[in-house]
Amino acid sequence: MTNYNIEKIEDGVATLRYPDNSWAKVVLASDMAEADLDDLALQFAPKTGAKPSFISVGDNRTAAAKPEPEVEEVVDTRPAWLVARLTAYGASEAQVEFITENGLDAWQAKVAQIKTDNPKE
Repeated sequence: MTNYNIEKIEDGVATLRYPDNSWAKVVLASDMAEADLDDLALQFAPKTGAKPSFISVGDNRTAAAKPEPEVEEVVDTRPAWLVARLTAYGASEAQVEFITENGLDAWQAKVAQIKTDNPKE
């Protein structure tokens, strides 16, 4: 939480003043709630942090995009027959749609065929 004072409102823009004497201008809207204004005030509030060990005053640095993290390959350890069955069944929504359109007996027949086509090892 950070305290702030509404110093001025002009042309739908409020000037907010914080205890450290910093300020922010935020655009107001007629449909804003108090919580909306407080949230904006918090977003613009002065921030504090800690200096990382790799920087010093006077350093010259080059701005650059952060490299993408390496993604570990995920190996599916499920048996092939199970993966094949789950793929053939489809998403839950598709299963419900199939039953709704074709009936439960048709779904049970389809499941039996999927199990026949993809037997357990």
